[in-house]
Amino acid sequence: MKPDPMELYLQRYPPCASATGMKDMDEEEDLRQRLAPRRLPVERTLDLHGMTQEEARLSLGRFLATARAEGIRKVLIIHGKGTHGETGGVLRRLVQGYLEADRSVGATGTPSAQEGGTGATWAIVRQRSR
Repeated sequence: MKPDPMELYLQRYPPCASATGMKDMDEEEDLRQRLAPRRLPVERTLDLHGMTQEEARLSLGRFLATARAEGIRKVLIIHGKGTHGETGGVLRRLVQGYLEADRSVGATGTPSAQEGGTGATWAIVRQRSR
């Protein structure tokens, strides 16, 4: 009986994991690492140093609206570490409260020490669904 040409081809050139819909664990972990919000690059930065609470609130609102309109994915807001109270500065609390209440903001977090540490907050800006 003559061997099936398709079987011969598949033996010689087996399908890769992505072609079969099965990803090996290394590929899945790599994808998870690349898509993790912490690992995304910061695309825009806003520095609130020296602003009053009201100025900071207005600047933050404009900044996030502009970032969303321009399709920016990750932003960094520098608010400083503050010296007022045990929980950090006034601007830090203002920024964190604002980001929690804003529906256009997804994940947030504290950046590494090289990017500002506890004196800054990063945020993922959700894009409008089309």
